[in-house]
Amino acid sequence: MQEDFHIGEKIKRLRIAKGISTKDLAKKANITAGMISQLERGSTQGSVETLRKIAKVLNTTLASLFENKDDLKTQNSYESFHIVRKWQRRKISFPDPLYKCEMLTPDLQGDIEFVLVELEAGRTTNDILPHTKGGEECDFVLSGTIEMQIGGLNYTLYEGDSIRFNPEIPHKIENRSDKKASYISAITPPSF
Repeated sequence: MQEDFHIGEKIKRLRIAKGISTKDLAKKANITAGMISQLERGSTQGSVETLRKIAKVLNTTLASLFENKDDLKTQNSYESFHIVRKWQRRKISFPDPLYKCEMLTPDLQGDIEFVLVELEAGRTTNDILPHTKGGEECDFVLSGTIEMQIGGLNYTLYEGDSIRFNPEIPHKIENRSDKKASYISAITPPSF
């Protein structure tokens, strides 16, 4: 069984706990009140950049928006704090249906972010964004072909290839082929 993060519910709980109205949160995060409302209702997941802005206003981290403490309370074995079984992976939702991520670590509280990423055929984007401040990102292609733009440089990576770079440098990852591609990404410090 795979689990989704309920980011909108967490944003609403944090906003209410801090006594911030939807309008005030939107103004401080420099996004629309309509976007806040859609996030809280779960009708959109929002971009990573939007979620970062909201997390900053709510004085929390992006990682904490993805963490589900209720799940941690109900875990009944020591194993679940260390091991993620294939059927227990949590999905990290994005508005882009051609981009899917599953966590390969039990939570986002460690020093490394470790995720399995699937890019559907034809997944391209105009977004060139940094992930996090400092640290490193290493990506290993499991299947297919991915195109990477890091700064002004372009790279094509095939099954079995890997790359290491500074995630602070604006970059994007695409699958311009007609077949699904997947890769494992390890990022320090965690960017979610």
